[in-house]
Amino acid sequence: RKFLAKYFPETARERYGEEFLKLTQGGLNVEAYAKKFESLSRFFHFFRDGIDETYMCHRFQGGLKYELQDAVVPLGIR
Repeated sequence: RKFLAKYFPETARERYGEEFLKLTQGGLNVEAYAKKFESLSRFFHFFRDGIDETYMCHRFQGGLKYELQDAVVPLGIR
């Protein structure tokens, strides 16, 4: 947290946070989407204290292609 505050301007942190909120799998394969999700989630956590794992799982699932979302639901990620 201190590292981000010191070395990344606020505008960059906000931009990456917004990019995280808009992130979807799109044309990415699942592995590339997961890597981008993990990378951008650091900036989202910077602004949102107390975000729990359940919320992050739902964000990840919601960004997957529709046909993959149905495959993830039975896994019961909470």
